[in-house]
Amino acid sequence: MANTSSITHNYKQVWIPLSRYNTIARIMSCKFIFRRRRQLCCFVIAMLLVYFTLALFMGEQKSHITVKKRHHHRHHRKVPRILGNVNGTVKGAVNGTKSHKGGKIKPPIRRKKPNIMESVLNNGTIDVLKVFKSIHQNWTFNATAAEEFRLLTENGCNTSETFLVTKRTVKINDTLPYEAEKDRQWNVTSNVLNRIPRESPYKWTSFKKCSIVGSSGILLGSKCGKQIDSSDFVVRFNFAKIRNFEEDVGSKTSLMTCNPSVFEKNYYGLAENMTEQFRKDVLTEYGNTTIYIPAFCNSLGNQLSFRAQDVLNSTSVRILFPNPLHMISVKSFWKLRGVGGLHLSSGLLLFTTFLSLCQEIHLYGYWPFIEDAYGTPVYYHYFDSPDTVHRLARLQGRYHNMPAELMSMINLHNRGIIRLHYGQC
Repeated sequence: MANTSSITHNYKQVWIPLSRYNTIARIMSCKFIFRRRRQLCCFVIAMLLVYFTLALFMGEQKSHITVKKRHHHRHHRKVPRILGNVNGTVKGAVNGTKSHKGGKIKPPIRRKKPNIMESVLNNGTIDVLKVFKSIHQNWTFNATAAEEFRLLTENGCNTSETFLVTKRTVKINDTLPYEAEKDRQWNVTSNVLNRIPRESPYKWTSFKKCSIVGSSGILLGSKCGKQIDSSDFVVRFNFAKIRNFEEDVGSKTSLMTCNPSVFEKNYYGLAENMTEQFRKDVLTEYGNTTIYIPAFCNSLGNQLSFRAQDVLNSTSVRILFPNPLHMISVKSFWKLRGVGGLHLSSGLLLFTTFLSLCQEIHLYGYWPFIEDAYGTPVYYHYFDSPDTVHRLARLQGRYHNMPAELMSMINLHNRGIIRLHYGQC
């Protein structure tokens, strides 16, 4: 009779040959595994290599598919967010509504009795001609409505007190946020206090008529220069060129805004070999003006702004820095009224600010489309060359919700609060 041994499995007795039992015991023993550790290690390494190879291959395939889908969407969507087509329309400019087959657009839920501009926006389509026709041509100034809106913005933004960084609004060792970087702050040092005025130079000033002059190519051929220069106060943006364009844009400059990135782009960060050219350009083009630089918008703008102030320190040009708390309050004011976007445009920011300083505001060169109402191409800047006509479509939608801003401006124009100027003056 064969030599056997019994084990209990699932409450039943099973007879297994002793030789087989010894084999199972050896397999289950650490001694056997230890003796075979070299083979086991090689097996594990081989399996890991196979696993990572398959994972890498599948990851590349997924990435390729994702890129292909993005490429497909980029080249086959109907119209970008702020790109006008040949018929002068902008699709998905505000709500981002996608076009469907057959040119139909799924409308979102609407409020009761929307006005013409709300209907245009809610449908996800901006018809430039319809926008243009909605601007009342027979404009008259409504002093009562203008005063009511001025009080509304003053209560929401407190412009008269917080417009600029001054010794009255900040103290040494104060900590304030950057306007564009919510997670970062800056400290008020003695260096900052030495660069700012004691109080706002406009605190006790009121202008009867102010002109805020944008840089859109819609100004070309307008012949608005004399009308702009007749204003008591003129605001321009980012060192917009004046020479050779005086007939259309005028020459008077009371306040010039400048994003610090302009110093980096046009003057190589105001390097030593460019400071003289920068000083000459400012004095020749704009004279004894005031320059408004958002030095505390983000952490990268501080040194460039201070450098520009040092270069112009020996001239009659005055440098002012906006208070980031005021910029944040203006952004919140308009966000509550449906004008969002990553940042407000400089035009909307300065317009809101000067509501507290001017009785009557006229706005020129504020047109966020690459075509006018009749399909004629419009340059991004009136001083641009023809090859930059489509820069608006590439750049504008990244930071500002320009169509929504324009709708707000049209509403204020139609109520007689501000005056929008398009076409010839």
